[in-house]
Amino acid sequence: MESIIVGHSNGLHDPAIALIARGQIFAESLERHTQCKRSIGLFYSMRPLGRAMHRLFGDKRFDEVTIRQSWQYEVPSPHPLFTERCAAQLEQRVWTRREEAWLIATDEWSRTFTNQLRWMLSHGRNLPWPDPENDTLWIGPYARWLTRAAPAPTPNVQSLSHHLAHAANAVFTSPFSECVVMIADGSGEADALSFFHYDGSAFRQLSSTSLHHSLGILYGLITELCGFDVWSGEEWKIMGLAAYGQRRPELYDFFRTRTQLDGLSVHLSFESEWPAHLEQVAGPFRKPGEDPERAADIAHNFQEFFADIIVELARRAGELGLSENLAFAGGCALNSSANGRLLSGSPFRRLHVPSAPADDGNALGAALYEHHVIRGVPRSPATMSPYLGSEIEVGEVEHALERAGLSGIRVTRCSSAELCRRSASLLAAGKILGWVQGRAEFGPRALGNRSILADPRPAEMKDRINKRVKFREEYRPIAPAILHEYGPEFFSPYEESPYMERALPFRLEVRGRVPAVVHEDGTGRLQTVKREWNPLFHELLSEFHAQTGIPLLVNTSLNVMGKPIVHSATDALTVFYTTGIDAMAIGSLLIEKL
Repeated sequence: MESIIVGHSNGLHDPAIALIARGQIFAESLERHTQCKRSIGLFYSMRPLGRAMHRLFGDKRFDEVTIRQSWQYEVPSPHPLFTERCAAQLEQRVWTRREEAWLIATDEWSRTFTNQLRWMLSHGRNLPWPDPENDTLWIGPYARWLTRAAPAPTPNVQSLSHHLAHAANAVFTSPFSECVVMIADGSGEADALSFFHYDGSAFRQLSSTSLHHSLGILYGLITELCGFDVWSGEEWKIMGLAAYGQRRPELYDFFRTRTQLDGLSVHLSFESEWPAHLEQVAGPFRKPGEDPERAADIAHNFQEFFADIIVELARRAGELGLSENLAFAGGCALNSSANGRLLSGSPFRRLHVPSAPADDGNALGAALYEHHVIRGVPRSPATMSPYLGSEIEVGEVEHALERAGLSGIRVTRCSSAELCRRSASLLAAGKILGWVQGRAEFGPRALGNRSILADPRPAEMKDRINKRVKFREEYRPIAPAILHEYGPEFFSPYEESPYMERALPFRLEVRGRVPAVVHEDGTGRLQTVKREWNPLFHELLSEFHAQTGIPLLVNTSLNVMGKPIVHSATDALTVFYTTGIDAMAIGSLLIEKL
């Protein structure tokens, strides 16, 4: 009897699915399929799930279906600190998404995550309007779809607490046999900060902080007060803008004096009128559409405050003496500036942040928890590959090119060695290259399979990419992908960063050699590249190094501002043909603009 585990990130934002069966793992967020950033208020549709299963398993169907969800209770009520504008943005996004016909958005009866899942599943079978009280009717069709059997087995539907799903994602994608786990996000069912100890077989919770004292929600509120859109996940704009601000003690102290730490817990004391009080200290808030640098000082001081608190929490956890290994997940683990300080600021010697630490990663966490904890399947001691998503086949690209009838391009089919040699030559000549290879990365960052690549030597390359390709603000930084063996020559201290999850200081003497990827504060959010992790990307970097003497490339995600990373051949070719990208390598095809 064969079984399949379905992990489902079934929250308000960043829905995703993960599959574990027959020794294979698949994981992907819904936003890739919809090309709708974060897919607020949507559920995972059967269409991409079916396509993924067909590619992985052919026509095979399974005798047993286990569904693990990443929430146990209803969506938490809005946080009392949220402003009216922030709540209105959310309502608009949810109801806008409802109008997309083949996707399912929240409805009045569908408040619990279990009912949301049933609605999604029943819709995939074109059944009548679902009755949330009837378990058999609405779960049964999903099992039949997976098994193609009649009568279908009743699937085993279980839920996992949100922070435990984060913890499982952090631990079971890491190389650690034991570790301390730090989870920081907006909120789980009731908590916003949790610490666990994983001893190799079980998770023991060490502490928790109520969602009403959430550093993640506070970060979102600062994002909104600075004129950005929290529901588009624009907290990273605060992180990037911070390097352009100045240290102002009165601003830093505004946040620090309202924050107390009690062991591994956080207590925030923000009065109801705190935004007005902050404006009195900072000056008028930036409005959407105004110069982003108006918010630079708030961004700088809040980012410093946030990083100091995260590092202090890690230090306290390390001083418990439970482990030298720290696994960190939750939406706050996307803050690469803070992550770059965790090892130097705490007793921990090794840090792992998964490639998808936010809510999309909980689909994988829930599935891995079922696999390793509930079923007791032994885990690999190696770091899990992030390349868990869909693959764009060359045939799809050729069909899309033929259908589009594009002119002004040259298409060449290459061997792997020739592809890397010719691509490196284009990059060394100053061309901007789209690079689409193998299975997509799981998570928000391109790691050499869905990337825009460029030469880091020209100082103007960052502006070229931001203006001509990404169509985004000029202050936004771009990242370096570096051959691991040369990491210590460019960064000090150097730490392996396989998922572009931490920013580290460039050595002073090399900053002038690669100015395009040096952030305003002298750091770079690097991706470590090893041959065993991504052989083809390693070969490309090695070829570029041989031609230029530089062992790193600009690596930024293959998308334009406001859109997810490309998913299909059509997505990739649309970005190629409508932006300033000069050439694109998709599989064995090298496509160049003439």
